[in-house]
Amino acid sequence: MISANFNWQYKSNEISSEAKEFAKELSINDSIVEMLIQRGYDSIEKIRDFLNPSLDQLRDPFLFHDMQKACERINQAVENGEKITVYGDYDADGITSTSVMYETLLNIGANVEFFVPNRFTDGYGPNPDVYKRIINEGTTLIVTVDNGISGNEAIDVANKMNCDVIITDHHQLPEKLPNAYAIVHARYPGHEYPFGEFSGVGVAFKVATALLGELPEEYFDLAAIGTIADIVSLTDENRVLVKFGLKMIENTERPGLASLAKLAGLKGELNEQSIGFGLGPRLNALGRMGSAKSGVELLTTFDDVQAEELARETDEQNKKRKKFVEDISTEAIIQAQTQPDSRVIVVYGQNWHEGVVGIVANKLVEKFQKPSIVMNLDTTTRILKGSGRSIEGFNLFEAINGIRDGLVSFGGHEMAVGLSVEESKVDVLINHLDQFAETHNLDKIAKPTLKISNILNCSQVNEALFNQLQLLAPFGTDNEYPIFEFNPQMVSNIKTMGQDNSHLRFQMEDNGSKVNVLAFKNGALADELSANFDDMKIAGHLEKNTWKGRTTIQVMLDDMYSSGVQIIDKRTRVIAKEMFDPNAGYVFFNAKLFDKLGSIINDESAACLYPDLSSIDKFDNIIIVDCPNEPGILEDLLAKISGESLTFYLFKNNYIGSKGMPNRAQYAKLFKFVMMNNDIKIHDNINEISKKLNIDLQNLIFMINVFNELDFVFIDNGIMNYNPDLVKSDLSSSRAYQSREKQIEVEKQLLAISREKFKQAIRICLGK
Repeated sequence: MISANFNWQYKSNEISSEAKEFAKELSINDSIVEMLIQRGYDSIEKIRDFLNPSLDQLRDPFLFHDMQKACERINQAVENGEKITVYGDYDADGITSTSVMYETLLNIGANVEFFVPNRFTDGYGPNPDVYKRIINEGTTLIVTVDNGISGNEAIDVANKMNCDVIITDHHQLPEKLPNAYAIVHARYPGHEYPFGEFSGVGVAFKVATALLGELPEEYFDLAAIGTIADIVSLTDENRVLVKFGLKMIENTERPGLASLAKLAGLKGELNEQSIGFGLGPRLNALGRMGSAKSGVELLTTFDDVQAEELARETDEQNKKRKKFVEDISTEAIIQAQTQPDSRVIVVYGQNWHEGVVGIVANKLVEKFQKPSIVMNLDTTTRILKGSGRSIEGFNLFEAINGIRDGLVSFGGHEMAVGLSVEESKVDVLINHLDQFAETHNLDKIAKPTLKISNILNCSQVNEALFNQLQLLAPFGTDNEYPIFEFNPQMVSNIKTMGQDNSHLRFQMEDNGSKVNVLAFKNGALADELSANFDDMKIAGHLEKNTWKGRTTIQVMLDDMYSSGVQIIDKRTRVIAKEMFDPNAGYVFFNAKLFDKLGSIINDESAACLYPDLSSIDKFDNIIIVDCPNEPGILEDLLAKISGESLTFYLFKNNYIGSKGMPNRAQYAKLFKFVMMNNDIKIHDNINEISKKLNIDLQNLIFMINVFNELDFVFIDNGIMNYNPDLVKSDLSSSRAYQSREKQIEVEKQLLAISREKFKQAIRICLGK
């Protein structure tokens, strides 16, 4: 049985009259309009604005708190020739933020440098020691991007050294704000900007707009990359930045970006996935593997030679990052599998690159659906340092916060943490997490939610629908790609993909319509999917696939589950001892077979002879051994049993359906033969009689039994003679005749049909 990884949450499938009215006016699919209404776009003006992002939707940057003050101070520094340092961050958002601010200040004539902290030596955010060094080197104004709002200590150091700090940030505001010269933040208390979901580069873009006095369209490409990579809300102004940025990246004039895109295999029309999986990870890899300074140089250089060299270095770092993730994940999964009873997974090893342990922790969460912590052991200091990732509904920060005094370092939020702990205290951490998980009912936490937009059948999946859905792009947080549910009649052509067969592909079928499905990281479910091919619910989103000039629309799997009893088809003509090894309840129809095989059933199992089923009530796994002789018996059995898994051997070694019922001409031929011959020795001469009459041997034996039952013949000690006193009777009145008809019908219904039709028939009997 395949279980769902998510709780599927449904919106109403009904189309409101309002949606129909708006759809008619906008000339688009009414179900798409209904989706938008359910997402809060409840007027035709809001829908029109959403569907048509425009530059007019970008608001006045001076609505930001302290924007005027920040611009005046920066302009003053430019006029006075002061040295300005842009203090950035090492992820993709930080790299693009730094690039935007650095280029902007260069463009207005500033004496400017940039600094990107090193994850391993400087840590995240304002570092007091780095601030001191920067200031001692002549900086009198620091402008932070994508950080700073929690940098109280470093900013106090700057103030004491007569260096002003302007913070531009988007992260959560702490209880105590730093004493900076200016704080440009969309959610500043009491001075909130109308839209508060910018990434760091989004805020930097707004500062650039204010400083330049016009819209800096040349930064749309950078703004799009940082916004997508930081997984912020893709609505409102972010939607505009990404929409225009994607177009700019396709024809970028930045040689570094063009070279990196080429190495990432990006070409033609780009979308948010191209950036999210192509460019974002490569830029993030720089900070994970070492210094991200080269990322800013890559994005801001206009030297073609340098650009190509930096792009190659960036791509190589990403390859190294992927190799580290792959190797560490393999070891981490092996460790995690030794902890089947642990509520929270904690694994660690030596020489595990600290820059990627967060990615590995996330992979463990995906695989085991448990909060996971992955750490590297420094063999010199004997300190473990790493990252943790959680599942929806379990506050990992709170779980660890109770013992933070016993840790070397700790920080983070509900879903992700960073920590360091002495090796001697790791068991304390593990035990504490397990107890916290138990007292906070981790085992009972609901699965994460999967929002289902609508239910489709295979015939509705086409390029026209896909193109209509693209009106909602770019997709991301708060504007997720619509996910659809499918209830196919069956899935077929199930195959694994990839070097390690870790991926899966199959087809959904509905009344002759077929749709291809790709299911990444689901290769291990191939056998179970085959066993439940006729009982699957599929959730996925549509994607265009072009291969050898032919374009099709396929479904990318988001989740799936089998909705009822698992039906395993093992129909056979041969019985083997190992077929009775599984612990199960075994059902027989034939008393002789039951008596013969009952002794080989293991002690953990039970066997019964239909219709007495009492001995198998406790079993979820039921195995139906042989084939009934009459139609309706199996249906009656299925109505009386319950179980999670039904296996059908339906053993029958002699199929008669292919031979069918003898015809009247054959009966007449046999009758004439009996009348013309006396004392026929059946046992001795049956094969010769079969050949002489040209009647199949098994059919001949059956016909003789019918004649004998109706007293057409006498049989005594194997000698057959014609009965001169016979009473004319219809052949079909014979019990043997009727039994054979029933057996043929049973074979036709249960044995002579395809696997697909067999399972469908069983589902109908079960009412599933």
